[in-house]
Amino acid sequence: DRLVEYAKEMNEYAISAEGGEEYIRIVPRKKSVRVNWGGFTMVKATLVALNTAFGLDHYNDLRKQTKNVTKLAEEEGTDAKGRPLHDNPHAFKFHKLIHLASTTYPLASNTEIRNTIASHPLDANFLHIILRPQNPTPSVWNYFVECDDAVHRIYRLPILNYERGNGVDIYTSSQWFIISRDFAWYLADPPKESFVDYYLEYIEHVVVADESFFGTVLRNTHFCATLHNDNFLHLQFDRWENEAAGQRDERKCIMKNPDHCGRSPTTMTLDYLPTLELSGDLFARKFDDAVEPLIKDYIDKRREKEEERLKREKEFMKDMEAENKTESLPLEEWEFQGEGVLIVAKETVGDKEPLCLGMEKDNNKVLLRPCFRKEVPPTLSPNWETGAVIIEETISYNRWDIGPCSSDGDLKRNETGELEMIPGEYSVTGPKCMLKIGDGARAGRCLDVDSERNQPGGLMHIYPCVTKWHQLFSFGNGTIAPRGAIHASLPLHIVRQLENKKKNVTAQLCLGVKGRGDADESSWDEDKGKNEEEEKEDNQDAEVGPHPWEQPDADLYPNGRKSLQLWSGQQIQTTPCSNSGAVIEWYYVPFIIEDYGDEEGMISDADASSSEKSSGNSATMSETDEEL
Repeated sequence: DRLVEYAKEMNEYAISAEGGEEYIRIVPRKKSVRVNWGGFTMVKATLVALNTAFGLDHYNDLRKQTKNVTKLAEEEGTDAKGRPLHDNPHAFKFHKLIHLASTTYPLASNTEIRNTIASHPLDANFLHIILRPQNPTPSVWNYFVECDDAVHRIYRLPILNYERGNGVDIYTSSQWFIISRDFAWYLADPPKESFVDYYLEYIEHVVVADESFFGTVLRNTHFCATLHNDNFLHLQFDRWENEAAGQRDERKCIMKNPDHCGRSPTTMTLDYLPTLELSGDLFARKFDDAVEPLIKDYIDKRREKEEERLKREKEFMKDMEAENKTESLPLEEWEFQGEGVLIVAKETVGDKEPLCLGMEKDNNKVLLRPCFRKEVPPTLSPNWETGAVIIEETISYNRWDIGPCSSDGDLKRNETGELEMIPGEYSVTGPKCMLKIGDGARAGRCLDVDSERNQPGGLMHIYPCVTKWHQLFSFGNGTIAPRGAIHASLPLHIVRQLENKKKNVTAQLCLGVKGRGDADESSWDEDKGKNEEEEKEDNQDAEVGPHPWEQPDADLYPNGRKSLQLWSGQQIQTTPCSNSGAVIEWYYVPFIIEDYGDEEGMISDADASSSEKSSGNSATMSETDEEL
């Protein structure tokens, strides 16, 4: 009742004080739907809400009061048969309808939301659909009914599948969407004998019907070509209900097998904010003020900053256009003027062959590998890591782009070549960044902790970017991680899962090497499920014999540690940030591109090592960092 009263007051104010129109509408209490997890009532509640948005409640009441269709057409704007039109005077005026849960919250500013949606065709429908049709086995496809505030399995249900001769494919999709007015109207008031009219009778008895209804309707009707397969909603699913540490919610375990349960999205916590910020999504769920009361406040602050940034960009571009200029917006310090960065192992900068973070040419593996062409290291100046290097003198697949990065905290390259991390208001690890490979066919793909491995020993690869925790990295400042280290942080919900399973928890996973640290690594391989390729490699390693670092006469650094050169060509893996010796600390050296001029042309590799354009000179440019 209070919500209805609030809506009434706000609508009256909008109409009288601002000259606007009604903009809040509540589903009438007599038509509200009590929703059960996994039941058809979720679909029904959505369709009832669409009815209310289009003013169909009003017309349904009118039809009960009068059968005079001519009067309805003249006075209420119906068609000749007394059916309301989508643009009837009682319908909301809108181009797009956004369907959100009460636990959903906007991530982007209002301007960004509007700009993103408006950048697509007016008839676009934004749903997340798995484009492979469902084809379940008969034993798990059952007929369900709802009663007593629960969903009950009764018997098996015939499967709809095109290949089985039904002429229909069922698709799994999200029940949260952004759809066009035309599609919303089709759902709210489907024509008689339409696909929706036919499908509703069947889907009413399918478990989790909301995830099989809206996408299936879109894919099996003339709206199919309007699909944009992204609903701009960020979800992070937690454990399955049968994995609950305490008492499980039996409402989510309704199949014949009691351990065949459903799950719900995890509740967002502060540690997850960088992932939300970098996701590119407009909304996220789910949020719970009782569990995490501050997270929405931080999101609101960022939305305000984003709104201000968009205004500044608009003004900047307007000024550039007025002055007929083509200047770009200034870059962040960690963007290194757009040419990328060489990530150099600190301990090797004085070696005959400095080693860098790089990618193997023929696959996705991330290795410790030589930074430069063979003729270049002898020409390097002292303290070359504090300046810049010529991109043509480095080996391919060593160039990285840092970013995008989250905004809480700060990153600055200091005079020693390190990235200085400054913690943020809520993030003790400072900004989290993607690290993208800058060379080759895989350029633009992200550094990734393989298979989302949440225990030490995860091998590093390059994979397509997905904006999840295992592709977001922080930079150590000597507190949580060693100074100069690169590390990934386990989300709080994963930490809790591991704790509930009585497993060891390593919340901060640093990039490092195997067999060099103080920690006992024997259990890491046991915990890691290996695929056939990894098993084959292990067998090959066993045939070759001990690794270079396992030799009794292995080279040592003055600090007593084995030389990192022994790990040249070896794949980088995650290790606890406390594992001294195994964790690699890094310098970040930006690239410059030499402009040889039209007359000079390209110099040869031999010339590059002896000319004044060598990295021996370019690497001393720290006093002119502003030009880089």
